[in-house]
Amino acid sequence: MGKTKLADYLFTRIHEAGVEYSFGIPGDFVLPVYAAQERAGVKTVVMTHEPSVGYAADAYARLKGLGVALVTYGAGGLNMINPVALAYAEESPVLVVSGGPETRFRSGKPQLHHCVKSFQTQYNVFAEVTQAQTILSNPALAQQEMDRVIDGVLKLSRPGYIEIPRDMVNCEIDTAGRAPASVEGRTPALSEAVEEIAARLNEAERPVLFTGAQLRRFHLIDKVVALAEALNLPVVTSILGKTSFPETHANFLGTYFGQFADPNVRAYVEASDCVLCLGVVLTEMETGGYTARLEPDNLIQVTAQEVSVGHHCYAGLDISALVEALTERCTSKLTPAKRFSLPRLDREDLSAPAANKELTVLGMIEDINGMLSAEHMIVCDVGDCLYAGLSLRTNTFIAPGYYSSMGFGVPAGIGAQLADCSRRPIILVGDGGFQMTGMEISTAVKMGLNPIVIVFDNASYGMLRFVDQGRDYYKLARWDYAALAAAVGAQGAVAETRSDFQRALKEAASSKGVYLIDARIAEDDISPTLRRLTDHFGKKVKAAIA
Repeated sequence: MGKTKLADYLFTRIHEAGVEYSFGIPGDFVLPVYAAQERAGVKTVVMTHEPSVGYAADAYARLKGLGVALVTYGAGGLNMINPVALAYAEESPVLVVSGGPETRFRSGKPQLHHCVKSFQTQYNVFAEVTQAQTILSNPALAQQEMDRVIDGVLKLSRPGYIEIPRDMVNCEIDTAGRAPASVEGRTPALSEAVEEIAARLNEAERPVLFTGAQLRRFHLIDKVVALAEALNLPVVTSILGKTSFPETHANFLGTYFGQFADPNVRAYVEASDCVLCLGVVLTEMETGGYTARLEPDNLIQVTAQEVSVGHHCYAGLDISALVEALTERCTSKLTPAKRFSLPRLDREDLSAPAANKELTVLGMIEDINGMLSAEHMIVCDVGDCLYAGLSLRTNTFIAPGYYSSMGFGVPAGIGAQLADCSRRPIILVGDGGFQMTGMEISTAVKMGLNPIVIVFDNASYGMLRFVDQGRDYYKLARWDYAALAAAVGAQGAVAETRSDFQRALKEAASSKGVYLIDARIAEDDISPTLRRLTDHFGKKVKAAIA
């Protein structure tokens, strides 16, 4: 048993989890928290707007295992609800730390600045988008409450919320040693599930491994690679789970996205007699608007929420324990596993016409693929930059593929590079998304980062226009994005032709700092994947409008 300041204990735990940077915007209710953070050696990246704080912390969390957002009460915290909702929906371990009014004021009327309906309002709102939350108003329970929230974030890979009244930040609290984290044991149910899955695989003639984002969230990629290699399984990923299996690996076939996927990948997956889904939650987006044709009899699903083998369900199994046990079972020399032959699939031809001098989405993707290396990572906003980006060959890909919130790209690129400084981000963002949060390139300049930002500039909300039709409210003003980059200390170039883009990309690759390419494409130019998707969803939207 010892004594320490409340906020010092909090940031000691955060630092122990490997966090070097938090993201935030200072405000009066949270200033003492910032001072405590400095004492612990954690640095704050000050962004330009709270939504950017949330997106940056989310991307950092996806790569680092924990991301931290520091906000002031009310005007700061409530301004960040949407990014935290995204993190909850996509299972990203973000910890929100908010300052708050002093405990002595909370028994009166909520008439302090930044207050809304009651002193509980912000807590109540965050309770809807986090897996655990607390207000640290009782020193005797402070350590227990901080541990409960942080442990929940790390175990469940979903956001948590800690609110610290201003007069509690430096309060001395008693601290005790923490109990070691419980390790899920090999229960009879888990062993039975593993044996049933192994038997299904052994009986299969044409299995496929379908991997999703939870493998990255729960640090299981290496285990799954070992499983695929032991059985020589062909592998596809979901859109949210893109790069949950290395795309440079010989067993990788492509991304499966229902009827919007590469037709050859789709045909192979849907003809499989055993689809082993690891870490894939079969949401509307992951299944291409429920167009995936996966026969329940042939489907095995292993997620953090459920495990099912055909029509047989197992309750309460831990995904990490099950994947580890299955990998051990299938790589054991005592019980040699059946090995399969990899298919030779023709790939959808996504090359741009050689004689086409215009700048097109296909041409851009082809040129980006030509310069990608292991030293790059891809960070995407939503829209065609995401769906075209599915064709990029990379081993690190970050995007809001399920919740689909615009504005993610640029701040997420900052969070991603701070989490993994060995890779240079290539950020793909539509002009709509850039107009929301793109001025965070100034933060990247301030931090000495060097992302390459490519703006898909078609002067419109292109995806919405293709889902519906060309309405006035889908039009966007054309900004001089290259001039904006120069104004904040970055480099920029305008590309109106394929050769312009190739020159700009070459210059960006050799640049030392932030480089923005304003890629001006025609309003009617979209990727084949997005065209298939908008044709499908457009029928539903137009029927509703009619």
